[in-house]
Amino acid sequence: MPGQAAPVDLVHPPAGPLDRAEPLTDADLVKVSAGQLLDESMVALLTQPVLHVRMETAADLPLYMTGGDYRAAVSDGGIDFRTNDFAYHELDGFNTICDDGRIYLLDTLDKTWSEVDRSCAISTDGVFGNASSTLEIIGAVSDGVLTAGLTPDEATAFVGAIHEDYPDYLDVGKLSLVERDGRQYVRMPFVLRSLDRDGNQDGMMRLIWSFRAIGARWKSHVLMPGNAGVASHQVEAVYYVDPKTRLPAYTESLFYDPVDDPGAEAGRVVRVEYFWDGVVPDLKPVTGDAGEPEPPSWPAERIRPAGR
Repeated sequence: MPGQAAPVDLVHPPAGPLDRAEPLTDADLVKVSAGQLLDESMVALLTQPVLHVRMETAADLPLYMTGGDYRAAVSDGGIDFRTNDFAYHELDGFNTICDDGRIYLLDTLDKTWSEVDRSCAISTDGVFGNASSTLEIIGAVSDGVLTAGLTPDEATAFVGAIHEDYPDYLDVGKLSLVERDGRQYVRMPFVLRSLDRDGNQDGMMRLIWSFRAIGARWKSHVLMPGNAGVASHQVEAVYYVDPKTRLPAYTESLFYDPVDDPGAEAGRVVRVEYFWDGVVPDLKPVTGDAGEPEPPSWPAERIRPAGR
């Protein structure tokens, strides 16, 4: 089911089947437009001023897909787009913390932290000056597909441009209801397709092109969308959406090239658990109390490539 063109107001959508006070039923879900829900969920995410997440990034996809013990990078972090306050704790071979623009590395022998001669501060320089900031944030606070910190007008323009310029790009699957810890979520699978353009594959690059629709700030926003890896990659994702806020509670996204790597053996999966608490975590390193970042509490769905 293709995503639909953005309506006039995605920020304050009219009340519908998902907004009832009683627990939702499959009969309620049948009345929901999957394309509309995807648009509303994207805009809800895009307009959040603060991201606080736990993430896991896995590159050993054969093990991941077959249920084996796969190696993954894990991080807990957050960013406030209003102030560019940014912090993360990451375990990816090394145990590192970014706090107040400084990076600290743990010595595993004596459990002490030392400052590294490299900054993790967020930059707001001019044209493409956001590239370094974007790369710092991806993998620590963002999966690199969408972004956040946009105004309602910017978010609506971005989503509208995706539909208008690339009508075959978004493809939404069948919605279903899921309960976890006593709360209901809508499971929403969708694909951002890698499409042929004059013999070349364009995948996430279409997000970058559509982002220009937000206006001049596309050049300086600290987190550019579509920068998670190869611009030609297809993204196949599953979002678990809070039906009331339309915000994702958990996402799992598969990045790969469906033409050259249909089995996604060279791809990667990113799992993100969102905490909509408006908080950038306090992660100042404490000697003798190293700890490790917690992975997402949601179980891995181990999604498989669907291809073209």
